Amino acid sequence: MTKICPKCNGEMNMDCYIQDSAKSISNLVLIEKDNNLKKKTHLVKAALCKTCGYIELYAELEEEKESL
Repeated sequence: MTKICPKCNGEMNMDCYIQDSAKSISNLVLIEKDNNLKKKTHLVKAALCKTCGYIELYAELEEEKESL
């Protein structure tokens, strides 16, 4: 999937992650609750513009997991 940078219209690399340097293994996760208080978790990924360096976070919806 190709995404265009909203700042400079350059091509963005969609296969990036944000790493917390304080922990050696950590993934950012978005937790989404519905009206029945069921939770879904989504892996948070990053897109990087190869031209200007703009960074955008997005949820990886293909890997959703249901939590209790």
